Amino acid sequence: MKGTVVLVERATEHAGHWQDALTRLAQAAVAESHQVVVVTLNGIPAHVHRELQGHGVHVATNSEGAGGRLLFALARCVFWTARTARRLLPHRRLPHQFTLIARCLVEAASLRTARHLLGRVPEISVILTAGEALHGLTRTLSGTPHLRVVHEVNTTEDRLVRGLGRLAPPRQVTVICPTRSVEEEIRDRFPALVTAVHPFALADPSERITSAERLLARRALALPETGPVLCLVGGWWPHKDMDTMTAALESLTAPLHVIVAGSPTHPALLERITRAPGIVTLHTLPGPLAPADIRRVYAAGSFTAVIRRPGVGKESGLVADCARFGVPLLLSDHDTELTRRVSPWAIVVPAQDPAALAQAIDQAVHHPPPPPPPTAAEDLGLSTPARMLTLFHSLTRQEP
Repeated sequence: MKGTVVLVERATEHAGHWQDALTRLAQAAVAESHQVVVVTLNGIPAHVHRELQGHGVHVATNSEGAGGRLLFALARCVFWTARTARRLLPHRRLPHQFTLIARCLVEAASLRTARHLLGRVPEISVILTAGEALHGLTRTLSGTPHLRVVHEVNTTEDRLVRGLGRLAPPRQVTVICPTRSVEEEIRDRFPALVTAVHPFALADPSERITSAERLLARRALALPETGPVLCLVGGWWPHKDMDTMTAALESLTAPLHVIVAGSPTHPALLERITRAPGIVTLHTLPGPLAPADIRRVYAAGSFTAVIRRPGVGKESGLVADCARFGVPLLLSDHDTELTRRVSPWAIVVPAQDPAALAQAIDQAVHHPPPPPPPTAAEDLGLSTPARMLTLFHSLTRQEP
């Protein structure tokens, strides 16, 4: 058997595409004869747990070993402090600083747990949703060299967290940033940190949705077999510009069915969409949704739209989905690098321009846009799970 691969996921079932990436990476590692340990101390949905165990993956949902249990207990105390501070000081930065510390402790507890279960330092350790700070402290507390996938930078370090960070320089730690924009933010804050840029979303040539799937999906969702359907997938997080989307849907001149899949949403905006004169039906599917459910929504749709606020540079799992599954895409011009990569096959509209978006949707209703080409995933630089594991191995070997 090859060396051990440890995958740490501190996110929960509400964290978007993480379930799919976690399971596919674990399965690929097992297929390559690695011993695989998945550590999810914050919980894991039962169906994901069963799927991983069915592939021979050891899943740890409880902290193990004296060090792991102590670190996780400290993390829970700090999380409680952060929640209390957020109630008392809702507009202050202090609660966010406590959250950064708690995330660091959960990560360290997870790596300590893996070491205890294995009885040694694993050959490859990857935190799939890592915090944006205290990289070196996680390494010091866990005693484990590791890779960290930092998807976005939500907050910066204040004096308290900076002081803790100076206690442990980031040695034997490499941060993987899904986009160049995220890497620039990380390197501005941690110039001594080793970083690499690579998309986190995974793709496989066999994933494209078939015509037969589309018919079955529409029947399953009680949609007409013909006619335009717009699907809006994923939670309505602050970086998404759902105000612009809602205003555009209120201005349509052509009838349209709309599927809203995921959580959270905005009740007031949903009510406006329901009353919009061009909307024939609005179907809502609250999340969290399993990967099979998300695929069914895409299959039922004629096209989808990813509309973000200007300047958002984090990776879009939804754009990756379009490339993987062959789903026609309307995209806001919020990120020049992303626009450059997808403009050969996506319809790009100006950001924060409801009129332009409404016109693009009307055009898509009358003239359905073509699906992305089979090379779309390659255009985005997406890897198969096996290639991603190769990247993890390469970066682990390069660690100073």
